[in-house]
Amino acid sequence: MAEEKKDKPEKKKPGKEQHKKPSKAVERKEDAGKKAGKKAKKPTGKKSERSAKEPEKKEKDAKKKPTKEKEKGAKKKLIKIAKSNEVKRLSRLVKEKKRRMFRGRFGKRSIRKVSNRKWQKWRKPRGIDIYFKKEDGLVPGTGYRTSREIRFVHPSGYRERLVLNMQQLFDLEKEKERVAARLSGKIGRKKKAAMLRKADELKILVLNR
Repeated sequence: MAEEKKDKPEKKKPGKEQHKKPSKAVERKEDAGKKAGKKAKKPTGKKSERSAKEPEKKEKDAKKKPTKEKEKGAKKKLIKIAKSNEVKRLSRLVKEKKRRMFRGRFGKRSIRKVSNRKWQKWRKPRGIDIYFKKEDGLVPGTGYRTSREIRFVHPSGYRERLVLNMQQLFDLEKEKERVAARLSGKIGRKKKAAMLRKADELKILVLNR
């Protein structure tokens, strides 16, 4: 008898579960679906006209106001100054110049190497226990002086002139074919911008723009 009772399906009593109301989450989803149905209406004629006018306005605004990228590109444009044959020749000589390396007798020999730029310096050997040998490097002397033709010449081939004001910039106009200007660091931003514009007009090369 006990086994027969177990096989019989249990009847659910009518209680609170059958009359249970839908949860709040389900109600919210239904409300959202109704609202979406209301919004999904065909656009009226006025809205379509507005959408057609919007791209025209954007095009007009783009023509009136230049973009930041265009402004940056305009600033980067530099006037090319044609170099004379003499300047080109001096520039080539400066680049071909042999640069001797003088190394002082300091630091450990196992660490000190030619390839390491840190040790490519001259230190005068001082003291009674330090012996300077050929393998330690060259010794500075007057014989290594640069030739007078390219002495104090910039790698570009021009000779530098320090400029502090606008009048000094005007003075360089006569010898602009072989002289370049270097603006002083004491000049303010506003004055420097004016001097750069004037240098472009006069076609004077400025080394530190």
